[in-house]
Amino acid sequence: MNNVKPQPPRVEIDFTDAQLTGQGGLALLGQLGQRFALPQRLGELIQLKRRRRGASDAQMLWALIGSLAAGNGALSDLDALREDTPTATLLGLDAVPSGRRLGEYLSRMSEPQIEALQRLARELAAQVAPDVVAHQRDTHGYVPVFVDGTAIEVEGQLFEQAATGYDGTTQYWLHSVFVGGLWSSARLHPGGVDVAKGWREQLEHDIAPLFDQTTPVWVHADNAYYRKGFVELCRHYGWDYSVSVTHDGYRRPVLEVIEGLSEQGWQPIGAGESATLVYYRPSGWSHEHAYVVVRGEHQGPQQALIPHYSVILVSRDDLPLDELVARHRQKQGQENAFKGPLLDMDLHHPPCRRFRANQAFYQCGQIAQILLRALQYQLLPASARRHGLRPLIRYAIRSVARLVHTGRRLRLDFAKTTHHLKWLLHASIQLE
Repeated sequence: MNNVKPQPPRVEIDFTDAQLTGQGGLALLGQLGQRFALPQRLGELIQLKRRRRGASDAQMLWALIGSLAAGNGALSDLDALREDTPTATLLGLDAVPSGRRLGEYLSRMSEPQIEALQRLARELAAQVAPDVVAHQRDTHGYVPVFVDGTAIEVEGQLFEQAATGYDGTTQYWLHSVFVGGLWSSARLHPGGVDVAKGWREQLEHDIAPLFDQTTPVWVHADNAYYRKGFVELCRHYGWDYSVSVTHDGYRRPVLEVIEGLSEQGWQPIGAGESATLVYYRPSGWSHEHAYVVVRGEHQGPQQALIPHYSVILVSRDDLPLDELVARHRQKQGQENAFKGPLLDMDLHHPPCRRFRANQAFYQCGQIAQILLRALQYQLLPASARRHGLRPLIRYAIRSVARLVHTGRRLRLDFAKTTHHLKWLLHASIQLE
């Protein structure tokens, strides 16, 4: 039996004047920002400040975006960046606001500034999307699009326009659309709104321009989008779709179609499940639509006494049933992409009392996520494209490095012990 126990050595604590940073990968993000002229566009679109004192509009917002891209979701993290001269230098910041000052600045935002940030996010997504679309098309044969909303819970009564949501919690509502893993559209709404609020405007203005007519698109959605207008919009753009039908009032008429269906009408699709394809025209809809009904006869390893059924509205009836089900269930993977910004970028909690300030905060979070995907698809090796946000932040952005001044030039020395050091080498070559 091995009884060896760790014995941490006694070390002498000392301090150095070396320009060290624990977020060396922000140098890559800074170069991408320059490539997209992002700081410049921030200064052009947002002009709230009237005094020249302190950080400018562009510096305020660029500091927040850089901090969020490093997974620092609290405004107080700007206080740490303000003291971290090497890291601020990598972002091109000679002035960094305090967290309190940034919160006051965001609270001055109004609808025109929010719309300007949305326009900037739209512009940036359009520049990054071609690489994401090409990769998804090569990998899957189509481009998965995921549309959904999630509650952003708040505590207390001080959050402007927060309200009780469908689940009984006090919340805002964040409605988003992902193309692959790219956060291509985001809208923060007051609490208590329709869970699909704004879906048409986002799909038409933010998503449709990302594709040409030859791009095979597959839209995944849940029961909130089981509506005539959603299906008609997808058909208008030539997009395929699959929609979960979970509401009993919508499921029941479809399940009535399969009553009396013989066993020969079911096709095994693996994992103890079978499926069949039926057609049904919902009330008020113009024609019949195809539905896949999946029958599950097991609960875990045990066989269920009563089969359970799931219903999926689909646009295609020319694909094998197992393929239709598999494509729809990839929705779970894109739901995880939605969790990425909330968990890995620490965006679960709005930082400000004013609603417009929180809208601006989440738009900056979307911009930061798009930059991380740009890093992944434009600078890192192709093998890195299978990863979510967490490894990008942990192993690319949060890399230890030393900033060295050599005459008028700056050099960044990464630690050779860095995990995924090849990522950083590949990125440095792409930037030459």
